[in-house]
Amino acid sequence: MNMKPWKSLVLTLVLSFGAAAALNAAGTEKSLYDRLGGQPAVQAVAGNLVDAILADSRVNKWFTHAAASPENAAAYKAKLTEFICQNTGGPCHYTGPDMVHVHMGRHVTSDAFDAVVQDLVTVLDKLNVPAKEKNDLLAVLGPLKSSIVQK
Repeated sequence: MNMKPWKSLVLTLVLSFGAAAALNAAGTEKSLYDRLGGQPAVQAVAGNLVDAILADSRVNKWFTHAAASPENAAAYKAKLTEFICQNTGGPCHYTGPDMVHVHMGRHVTSDAFDAVVQDLVTVLDKLNVPAKEKNDLLAVLGPLKSSIVQK
């Protein structure tokens, strides 16, 4: 009896099941939104980031409207929560203006953008966000620099 065809069949089945399991695992990986902790976590990130930005003299001049009243700050936090939620695979729908239009004519500098990123990293560390999720969130938001910093 020749064992070679049998071994080939077993190997093919094992590889097929392994590939199917890998595809299934990849397809069921949780969204970044879920890995961050869902809506409460996204709200905490957005709220703490707005608080940090408003307290940061390197950038707060670009956020005077948000700082003008508690209601404005709350509205800004809500829009930022929507934005982060949507862009991390959450169920939210961002209803604010696109990043190019909202920053047009504001003369946001590269240094200011980098300062906000530093504030975000500080917030994520304060909230004990794991490194993978922190890096994934930064990878989602980092490409916005070209829309925000306009020459």
